[in-house]
Amino acid sequence: MRAVDSWLSDGELASIYSTAYWNDIEAEKTKEWWIEDGDYERCRRYLDTSGLMHEYRRAEEWIRGLKRTELRILDLAAGIGWTSALLSRLECVAEVHAVEISRHRLDRLFPHAVTMFTGQEDKIHRYLGSFYDLHLPDRSMDVVYLSQAFHHADRPLHLLLESDRVLKPGGRVLLIGEPRVTARQIARRFVRRLLSAGRIVTDFYELFPPDEESGDHYYKRSDYYFMFRSMGYRLAHHALDSGNIAYVADKL
Repeated sequence: MRAVDSWLSDGELASIYSTAYWNDIEAEKTKEWWIEDGDYERCRRYLDTSGLMHEYRRAEEWIRGLKRTELRILDLAAGIGWTSALLSRLECVAEVHAVEISRHRLDRLFPHAVTMFTGQEDKIHRYLGSFYDLHLPDRSMDVVYLSQAFHHADRPLHLLLESDRVLKPGGRVLLIGEPRVTARQIARRFVRRLLSAGRIVTDFYELFPPDEESGDHYYKRSDYYFMFRSMGYRLAHHALDSGNIAYVADKL
């Protein structure tokens, strides 16, 4: 495979929000996606049983729905690269540009993911970088793809503005696997906070604070619509069998 292109110095990488969590190699070795040992079946089972593979297959439909050829896809927070590998196999895709802040995922796990899913190496480019600062030309991508990733952004508007910068007119942003907060979850958090703090809390963001270690955030559906519509995008959301939500945003 092509060598990883590093956009970040060690100091810059260390300063990124939640980077310590995503670069903890020993913790990663306990996860289902640690495939450096060649145990690909464990990872395959995890992708199937977790619903992640189903989410990806739905994303393929929305990518093909663009009805374009020679697509250039930007896979942000690409992880171990399994989505990049599968995207590279699509006939309508010419290039996949994978951005990730986990050095060991890019260096050690990504090549295994490409092998596991027989990805087309010649189409794939890897970057160690922040999705807030993409070292890519304006209007150079047809699709910006985020799988289980957008809710890790502590500056979501910054991320969307940078995505918009590199997206071509008529391009598409896909947010796949965003958490769905149900009325039952809200009620449980409300009761839990009432019992623990002895006061009534109705503010959504106080009931669902971010996880400062992993960087997970909770956003309301109205937040997604507000952000995209304020930038002039047409947005639709879709319930997924995994229980999560997909947002399909078209740049007009």
